[in-house]
Amino acid sequence: MTTESKILITGATSGLGREMAIQLASRGDAILASGRRVERLTELQAHAQITGHPLDLNSNTAIAKFCAETGPLSGVILNAGITFADPFISGDFETDSALIQTNVIANIQLIRSLLPTLKHNEGRILIIASLGGLTPLPYQSVYAGTKAFMINFGLSLREELKHENIKVSVFAPGGIKTEMTDIPAMKSLEKDLAPVENIAAAAIKAYDKMPALSVPGAQNKLIAGVSKLAPRGFLAAQAEKIYRKAREN
Repeated sequence: MTTESKILITGATSGLGREMAIQLASRGDAILASGRRVERLTELQAHAQITGHPLDLNSNTAIAKFCAETGPLSGVILNAGITFADPFISGDFETDSALIQTNVIANIQLIRSLLPTLKHNEGRILIIASLGGLTPLPYQSVYAGTKAFMINFGLSLREELKHENIKVSVFAPGGIKTEMTDIPAMKSLEKDLAPVENIAAAAIKAYDKMPALSVPGAQNKLIAGVSKLAPRGFLAAQAEKIYRKAREN
């Protein structure tokens, strides 16, 4: 790797991560794209300004090695994430563990390990969370729990790291039309999914401005506002009805 400071994007081989990498590179930012699918990283490197590096977020050893080998970073966009959209009772602990590892533990390890280079470069950390972290989300219970953790973790860390000249921001989009949502359980909700290009542009705007928390889209902003006022039990019940109906159609 060169000594040029780069923006690290995790989960860059598909969906939102890939689109952010391309859009940021197109405006001249140097990008370090990480992910598990080597062939897709190779495709990304066809774009000027993008360097690919394989990274398996299920392996803490691989994460530690990656961080030790990574050169200077001006920013980190923690985008990688997985979900499980089925009744909790139909899942298993292995699925739960993988989801928590990818959505939470890997992010914490990456941030802690990369703090020295980010502090040196007055860097930025953008955490890609979810609207599902602001409201209860039946049938994605573990996923919603991981995103709620990352929102509170990110906002807490923001206040700590501002004294170290590191900016932290949380970006919480609603549903996006990507590979992750291309599953039977989400089929009837497809019309409500936002184009990935639009959400990537909004995420980049958040990276530039670094607000504490940003939610893109008028409808999502409304839901986020209601979540501050309505009883959480009521919100959970309404979300359960919507998802159950979607699963039955």
